[in-house]
Amino acid sequence: MPASRKVLEDSIRLARIRGIKKSLYVVQAVMLVALAFLLIVMMGGAQIEPVFYLPLDTFAAVMVLLLLVIFIEGFFFRTMEIRFARSSSARHLMAKTSMRFAIGVALVAALVASVLMVPAVISSIEKLGDRTSALTGVEDMEFWSMDSLAIQRVYEARAYVPLTFDPETNDPITYEIYLVDDSVYQQYEGSLSDMYFMRLNQDNYILEEELVIEIPATDHTLLHLVLNDLKGPGAVVTVTLAKQASEAFTGIVALLSVAIVAANLAWVAYLVPIERKYSEGSIYK
Repeated sequence: MPASRKVLEDSIRLARIRGIKKSLYVVQAVMLVALAFLLIVMMGGAQIEPVFYLPLDTFAAVMVLLLLVIFIEGFFFRTMEIRFARSSSARHLMAKTSMRFAIGVALVAALVASVLMVPAVISSIEKLGDRTSALTGVEDMEFWSMDSLAIQRVYEARAYVPLTFDPETNDPITYEIYLVDDSVYQQYEGSLSDMYFMRLNQDNYILEEELVIEIPATDHTLLHLVLNDLKGPGAVVTVTLAKQASEAFTGIVALLSVAIVAANLAWVAYLVPIERKYSEGSIYK
């Protein structure tokens, strides 16, 4: 076979491979946009008015999964390109460039996985979102169960009030805290007896000195903490809202990041002997 014909055939094959790869990437980009619309707008309840809410947790997991698929596809297409490259120099350059890119991706993915999986790091990030406010019989406390991007959610409210005693009976004075959603609050505002029956914290609501109220896992919901201080009027309760990262980030995204690290390191290990094989006759060093 003449050398010119061999070069021409390889050029056509490379062009076809790159054309197929480009078409696949375009299709996957369209899929990502469609999934974003489905997960965020239709299923996630995204909105701009009256309150901005754009849940990114589930979409981020799908996006990372699609990135993993794209990387694996890229490995396959790069193998084909190296196979049909015109010269040893081209093969060597392709392998070397792919190794550098894969190492960079692995480092970034490893950093993301470390941030999302190391308890100490997660705890430090979560504490940045903690919020402390004062709760009184006059001033209620309102908060959203989840932030506007669905990155963190409130999982518990920790209430504290200095221990005081009834001067007549010498018994500790107790208070009651009701957790209600906004619809109940608006409907029964000012009626503590109605909020008592409609409260979400059916078990943990009596405050003597310290009280921990578990916040149910809900979508982006406006909640209220209401203090019943009839037994000790004028009390000021300190409430800290503790937040935790979305499980989609600490679970799915973290595991997929580890998978991306493993896939790229395996790809580098596959390319090492290929890069060495063609390095001797390559003009690129």
